[in-house]
Amino acid sequence: MKKKTVVYGLIVVGILSGVFLISGKKKDNKIVAVKTSIVTVGELKSYISTTATVKSKNSKEYYGLQAKIKKVNVKVGDTVKVGDTLVVYEAQDLTSTVSQAQIQYENAVLQKKDLYNQNESIKSRITDLDKEITTLEKSLNPTDKAKAETLKQQKSSLSPISEEKLKQTDNAVKLAELSLNSAKQRVTENKSTVVAENAGVVTTMNAIEGSIGNGMQVVVVIQDIENLKAIASLGKYDANKVKIGQEVMIKSGTNIYKGSISFIDPAAKKTVGATGSETALGIEISILDKAPAIKIDFDVDVDILVEKVAEATKIPSEALKVEKGGKNLVYVVEENMVRERNVNISTQSDTEVQITEGVKSGEKVILNPSTIIKEGTIVKEATEQNK
Repeated sequence: MKKKTVVYGLIVVGILSGVFLISGKKKDNKIVAVKTSIVTVGELKSYISTTATVKSKNSKEYYGLQAKIKKVNVKVGDTVKVGDTLVVYEAQDLTSTVSQAQIQYENAVLQKKDLYNQNESIKSRITDLDKEITTLEKSLNPTDKAKAETLKQQKSSLSPISEEKLKQTDNAVKLAELSLNSAKQRVTENKSTVVAENAGVVTTMNAIEGSIGNGMQVVVVIQDIENLKAIASLGKYDANKVKIGQEVMIKSGTNIYKGSISFIDPAAKKTVGATGSETALGIEISILDKAPAIKIDFDVDVDILVEKVAEATKIPSEALKVEKGGKNLVYVVEENMVRERNVNISTQSDTEVQITEGVKSGEKVILNPSTIIKEGTIVKEATEQNK
């Protein structure tokens, strides 16, 4: 009898334990597991991230001459200094060209003078005929009357040279004078060598010994490969944030170099491509560190520091919930209960947000709050097993 009583008692205890366990699990299921972070105070930096193209701060293109190339003294990769002779051409004798232009100019002047003299002679003859005709017409002598008629016929056959023809001779003289001055200028500028005006490294060489140079083609390019800059373009929203002197981080692979904004274009430029038009503002970034790993014309990643707050109350970006209408919410945990807070935000980085009103340092905020998180929700911090 006692054994049966004990067995029944154990069964009852087991049933009650199961009921309490199920009840406990149901109660526990109403508690939401959340990940939290602490509101901190510290430095907060905001960056604009983009790409830029590396260029030399000191680069020069040299054009050749329309003459036979006699000697090429440098090749791509050579280091040169100011005054070094790069390319030598066969000297050109331009004396005959100047002489021909001088003769053409003198002939044009003589032709103009002759034409103007002819015109003055014609106008003078017409004036004389008018006077003589007037005198003869006053005479009563029939012979004089007949002579007057003859002179009128002579006058009608005379005509001053037109203004158009006179203008043509003026223009002919001007053209001949331009040709003469151009020939003299070519003599003055006639050089048989291309000489370096900047120090650096030869990055382009288009001269070949024995060939005829093209005066319209770049023959040598010299660039300073140690003093570099980066060229970037910004859209209208980012363009308003940049200023001369702002700090920049230049990233190339695993290397990071210091830089600063040294120039901002005074106006944006519009470019048209295959996908449409784009308007952007160009900026130059001076690379302050020696950067031997960076190559000219390669792209690099740049982070422009546009804002820095020394003592910012900040939270992780994933703790901020933005609702329609620009309402910013943060969910704070107080004694395992959620408190919804409206907050004012300011500076933002890629990972953090400055809160100017709504939370204070040391409070716990929920990360990535789900739709079930609301005012009054009971929560517990997620353990590693629950994460």
